[in-house]
Amino acid sequence: MLLFRLKIKFNFRKYSQAAAYDAAIASQIHPVVNQNLSFAKSLYIGNFVKDVFIRKRNDNIITTIPKCEPFFDISVPKEFGGLELSSASISKAYQNIGLTNFKNYIVHGNVVKCIDKFGTDDQKKKYLPQLASGEYTASFCVYEDKHGYDIQFTETEASCKDNKWFINGTKNWVENGNQANVFIVLAKTMEECNRPENNQNFFTAFLVKKSKNSGITIAKEGDRFNVTFDNVEADCILGSENEGMILYSYLFSADLLESSSATLGELKKIVKSASQHLEVHDRRSSLIRLGKINSHLYTMDCVLDFTNLIVDSFDFQNDYELILARLFINETAFNCLSLLNDIGLHKKSYKYIENSLLFEGRSNILSFVGALLGIQHAGLYMAEDVKKLRNPLLFPKYTVSHIMRIQRSLKDKPKLHHYVEKYMHPSLKKQALDLEYCLSRFQFAVQSMFINLGSDTCYFQMVLERANNIAMNLFVMSAVLHRVSHKLYSSNAKLNSTEFIYANVLCNNIRQQCSEKVTEILDAPDNVVDPHFKKLSQNCFAEKKYYFEHPLKRNII
Repeated sequence: MLLFRLKIKFNFRKYSQAAAYDAAIASQIHPVVNQNLSFAKSLYIGNFVKDVFIRKRNDNIITTIPKCEPFFDISVPKEFGGLELSSASISKAYQNIGLTNFKNYIVHGNVVKCIDKFGTDDQKKKYLPQLASGEYTASFCVYEDKHGYDIQFTETEASCKDNKWFINGTKNWVENGNQANVFIVLAKTMEECNRPENNQNFFTAFLVKKSKNSGITIAKEGDRFNVTFDNVEADCILGSENEGMILYSYLFSADLLESSSATLGELKKIVKSASQHLEVHDRRSSLIRLGKINSHLYTMDCVLDFTNLIVDSFDFQNDYELILARLFINETAFNCLSLLNDIGLHKKSYKYIENSLLFEGRSNILSFVGALLGIQHAGLYMAEDVKKLRNPLLFPKYTVSHIMRIQRSLKDKPKLHHYVEKYMHPSLKKQALDLEYCLSRFQFAVQSMFINLGSDTCYFQMVLERANNIAMNLFVMSAVLHRVSHKLYSSNAKLNSTEFIYANVLCNNIRQQCSEKVTEILDAPDNVVDPHFKKLSQNCFAEKKYYFEHPLKRNII
C-alpha cells in the first residue's frame, strides 16, 4: 500500500512538472468565434479564431493608390484632407515605392498616426491638414546615441516656466531632420521624481515647430541628422504630461506594416531584375536559388495579405499580428540577401535593403515584446488550470482525469479533434491536421512554462524567444493555408500547382520546427544548450576578451 502511494505521488510530481495538455481543451474542440479575440495571441492557448480564417480578402478595399510620390496624406483621416487608405492599400503603396525613399514617408506617417491617436481636436485641426498637403513635413526626435533604444536614460529635458515648456538637449538618428518643420520630441519631465532610487523616469511628448530663430540646430551625420534643442519653446504637449512612454510604445511599432511592405516591394524588384540578367553558364544553380527566393517572396506576400485582412476587418488590438509579420519579413529578407549574394548579384543591386532596415535594432526587442503579449493573454485563460496542476495532491480528481491527455502529449501524440479542417478546402486536410497538431503542442508548451517557471517566466529570454518563434511559424502557416484554401474554393482564381506543393512543404517544415522548439521549452530552464552558452558568456565577461586559445599556442616556458 505504501509503495502504491509513493508511485501515485511520483506520477503526480512527474506530470505536474512536465506540463498539462488540457488548459484550453474545451476551446480547442470549439474554435473561438469572438471577433474581439486576437488571432495571434490566441495561438498561445491553442485556439483557432475561425472568424479570421474564413474571412475572404476584399479587393474592393484596395482603393485608388497614388501613382506618384509623395504619400503624405495616405494615413490622414478624410475629415482633415487625407485619403485615409486601408492597411491593404497602404501596404500596396509602399510595395510600389520600395526602399528608395520610404524613410521620409514612414517617419512622417508615424507622426501623423501619433497626432491622430493622442492629439486633441484642436491639435488635429491645426496640424493634420498641413501634414496631409505636404505644407508641413514631420519627423520624431526620440533616441540619443549614448543610450540607443533605451530611452529610460535620455538626457534631453523639458522645464516649465510661466506655463510654457522649454526643451534642452540633443537627439540623434533623426530621419528627414533637414526637411522636417514639425517634430515630436520626447523629453524628461517631472525632475523632482527622476531620482536614481526610484529607478523610473517620467517623459512627456512635445510637438515642436521649427523656425529660423527657434533655437534648433541640425547637423548631418551619415544618412541621418542630429537635432539640438537650445531652450526651444514647445508648441504643445502631445498626449498626457509625464506619460510619454505610452506614446513611445505606440511610436515604436507604428511603422511595422509600412517597413515590411517596402522591404517586400524592393525584393520583388531585385528578383525581377536578376531573373532577366541571369548568366547562362551558371543557370542551373542560380535557378535553384532564385526558386528559393521566389518561395520566400510568396510566403512574405501571404503573410502581409493575411495581416492586412486582420487589420482592416477586425476591431481587436492587432499589435501582435504586425509584430509577427515584421519579424518574419525581416528574417526572410536576410535569407534572400544571402541567396542573392550566392547568385553573384552585385551588392549595388540590393544596397537599399542592407542600408534601409531603419529600426533594425528593434528586432530582438520585438521578439520579447511579442512573446510577453502572448503569455499575458494566455495567463488570463490558464491561471486556474496551472494553479491546480502545480498542486496535484490538492486536486487529485482534476489531475487524474487528465493524465491520459498528458501522456499523449509527452509522447508527442496529442489528440486531434479535426476541427481546423472544417474551415479549409478538403484538399488541405493533411495540412489542417499539421496546423492543429502545432496548435496543440504550442498550448502544451505555454502551460508547461507557467508550471515549471511560474512568475519568473518573463525573465527567461531564450524561452520567450522560442515561444515567439513558434507563434510566428503558426501565423505564417495560417497565412499560406488561408490563401491556398480560398484559391481552391474560388472559381475565378487560378491556383498554380506549385502553390499547393509549396504549402505542403512549408507545413511539414513548420511541424518539425515546432516539435523541436516545444521540446526545448519543456526542458527549460535546464535544457542542454542554454546553460553552456550562459557559461561561455560569463567567462567572456570575466576575461574581457576572446578567451579561447589556439591549440598550438606554446604553453611551456
